[in-house]
Amino acid sequence: MATPCRPCPKARATHKSHHKPKRSWNVYVSRSLKAINSHMSMSGRTMKIVNSYVNDIFERIAMEAASIVRCNKKRTLGAREVQTAVRLVLPAELAKHAMAEGTKAVSNTCR
Repeated sequence: MATPCRPCPKARATHKSHHKPKRSWNVYVSRSLKAINSHMSMSGRTMKIVNSYVNDIFERIAMEAASIVRCNKKRTLGAREVQTAVRLVLPAELAKHAMAEGTKAVSNTCR
């Protein structure tokens, strides 16, 4: 019975495996927390929970915005569709604050 061939050690050393890092909101959450109160920090478990929450909300808004684009028979996702999706997904008071911050961010970007 023949033994399986193993790759040459030199070939293995030159081949580097590249994997995509997992996307995370940890940096942005910690920056926001430091902006609010510089003496506070979050545990790793809390950061995982907040990261999961942000991913969930992002996914919901993106799906709703995509369905709005499809309903309007358009092919471009714009700020207006995202704003409408935020109104539909988030509760009233939170949606108001989110829209105000989003409008401010878009106006700062367009300058």
